[in-house]
Amino acid sequence: MHERDEDNQEVSRIQDKFFWDIYGRSVNTVGFLKDFLPSNILEELDLNHIEVNKKSYLSEEYKEHYTDLVVETRFKDNAEVPVFVYFLLEHKSYVPTRPAFQLLRYMVEQWYELEKQGTLGKKLPPILPILIYHGDKGWTPGLHFQDIVNIPHDDMKPYIPEFQYFLSDAAAEDEDRYNTSVVVKCWFIVVKYLKAPAMREKLFEVIKLLHDFLEQETAVEYVEIFMKYLANTDNKVTKADAVKAIETIFPDRGDDMINGWAKEYVEKGMEKGMEKGMLAEAREMVLKALDTKFSNNVPEDVQKKITALNNRILLKDLLGHVIQSKDIDGFRKILQAIPPEQMQEQ
Repeated sequence: MHERDEDNQEVSRIQDKFFWDIYGRSVNTVGFLKDFLPSNILEELDLNHIEVNKKSYLSEEYKEHYTDLVVETRFKDNAEVPVFVYFLLEHKSYVPTRPAFQLLRYMVEQWYELEKQGTLGKKLPPILPILIYHGDKGWTPGLHFQDIVNIPHDDMKPYIPEFQYFLSDAAAEDEDRYNTSVVVKCWFIVVKYLKAPAMREKLFEVIKLLHDFLEQETAVEYVEIFMKYLANTDNKVTKADAVKAIETIFPDRGDDMINGWAKEYVEKGMEKGMEKGMLAEAREMVLKALDTKFSNNVPEDVQKKITALNNRILLKDLLGHVIQSKDIDGFRKILQAIPPEQMQEQ
């Protein structure tokens, strides 16, 4: 498997686990829904009855891009009729293509599943689709399904499926909107500021919120969840930041936390993340140098060979060879001469 594919899968697994660790717990999901849904819809739902289902309807090709989660609740005035909330988290940090089309597919899959179970009544139960986006760019797709359909004349609209999905754009959200669940509020803070320098300061805010509003053992558990995520993603939080925040906010438990799981993830996880970042930067420098030297005419096999390298010292040497090589064939010969054992960092 290509290294980039492996990296993408690893990122997907990290995002999946973080999302499910938070929203897979009904108390957090209820908190989100109470703060997010319009009041006229919220007042119709009985959120005392809620079941979170981690069964995924995502096809293999989309698991790299999304995490999904299905929540079942009830109407207040008719407990026999279920209502489903379909969460779809986009975790590639860019605006996806035709999200409404993907949501329609997953909604239909849910209805088919109910039909197979023999639990459908005369009418289909409603499904409320919510897409959570946390990319750097502003959201541009329309929220209606018909926005993505070529409809040349309004007379055709009644014959084309139509629905609207809820959008939560984490980068544009005011995290103070989410006060029912402090865990959800912390989730939005981390997702919103993840790659910003401000994340170093926000880490203190997150840990303090968890400390102040949760029972101590629950707070420690969630601190671990958030620290694991930060340790395995690209962000500005350093080992010193993490240690200082934990020792300051948990003075009675700080030593135990740092000497146990926190120290392990801060040292190993964050260093792993830093190492990945430095490797990626080294590869990028070589590729950019090749593009500059050979007028953006670098063969695909050379690009793949560079992308597969996991040895920063070797990449540094290759940067020098780019400058010295008279043509791309000469540089290719240097690449081909690299023994496999030198491809990986020693």
